[in-house]
Amino acid sequence: MDSLTNNPSIGLKLLKNLSPQSEKGTPQYYTQKLKHFLQLQIEQLAAQPQIQWTRVVYQDPQMSDRQQVIETSQMPFSFAKETLAYLQNEGWLANVSSALALKPIDAETIEKGFYYCHFGESSQPNQYLLLFAKGPLSHTQRQFIKRTAASIGEYLDEHQQNWQHRQKIQILEHLVQRVGHQLRHPLGLISLYAHNLTHLLAPSKEQEQASVICKTAHSLNQTLTEIVQCASSKKLQIVPQDIRNLVHKTLEEFQGWISEKDIQVCCSDRTLILKLDPLQIKQAISNLLSNAIHFSPQGAKIFIDWQEQQGDVLLTLRDEGPGLSTEDLQKLFKPFYTRRSEGTGLGLAIAQKVVLDHGGKLWARNAPKKGAEFSISLPRLIPCINLSEDNTAC
Repeated sequence: MDSLTNNPSIGLKLLKNLSPQSEKGTPQYYTQKLKHFLQLQIEQLAAQPQIQWTRVVYQDPQMSDRQQVIETSQMPFSFAKETLAYLQNEGWLANVSSALALKPIDAETIEKGFYYCHFGESSQPNQYLLLFAKGPLSHTQRQFIKRTAASIGEYLDEHQQNWQHRQKIQILEHLVQRVGHQLRHPLGLISLYAHNLTHLLAPSKEQEQASVICKTAHSLNQTLTEIVQCASSKKLQIVPQDIRNLVHKTLEEFQGWISEKDIQVCCSDRTLILKLDPLQIKQAISNLLSNAIHFSPQGAKIFIDWQEQQGDVLLTLRDEGPGLSTEDLQKLFKPFYTRRSEGTGLGLAIAQKVVLDHGGKLWARNAPKKGAEFSISLPRLIPCINLSEDNTAC
């Protein structure tokens, strides 16, 4: 454990300026974001009257298998050499329960007042919260510590899952880029030769077949473009953008289809500005909207709303279609999974990749009454600018 030394007494460090500064979507960004969250959690614990020192020990899959340590204290505070050695040995972790519980460390070699709390059943044994209290902890303080440990455990689990998902995406990126380049040239030749044949042949069955080949090659080329786009790792072009304008521009592109199905779009008119890549986020919204229109019955409604929520911006899109099956909820964001006969199964995978690259989240659920609801949560980077009242119209 890096922060423990052989010094007989040590003033424990307080990490500062851990808010994510790296480019969104990079491993460094997620590591800094995790450190920032953990720092805030243990600072809240250290602010409690009885608690003089707190430490969180965890593993970040992006930082190999080494344990990571963040700690803070009420200054000044120091340890004896024997205490440091005993804590570093971690022998007291041998009988850690899988249940979320706050337990004292009873040992003759160290002073009384040390407690540890495991991060819950899904957490690894070597991930825990450690603290020192100068007196007995009240029931309220114990419950606060356990709730903090539970929050840390949930965040670590989510961090692990996001890392695994990004690893799968990275493998898919390399595979698709390589296959895409290999297919593009022969597909172009097929399209060119079929196009020439349609003009050289006299009207006949053979000319019709050549025309079908030409259209099919064109369709395959579009599909290949979507696949390569899904696997691209373009640098984000971050600029301040009004969510309202972005959504309205997307709706304009689908106006013909919306009118054809006599769909009524109930859309927020709230101005909300944040920093993002407008082209990519617009693509993600477009993919969600396309699904909503496709699965909406004639004369249905689609609801689109966005708002600030706990420091993030939450955008929701809800339709009145058939909703999502259990299989849909499990496979929605997997590449090539689709229930649309003409679909490639890449729309939602692309949308999720875009949102993840922005450091956000995309999830889906069945709406309370009917239909499906998709939600995008994006981190807030600049203050909200409200230029108009919320005039939601339906």
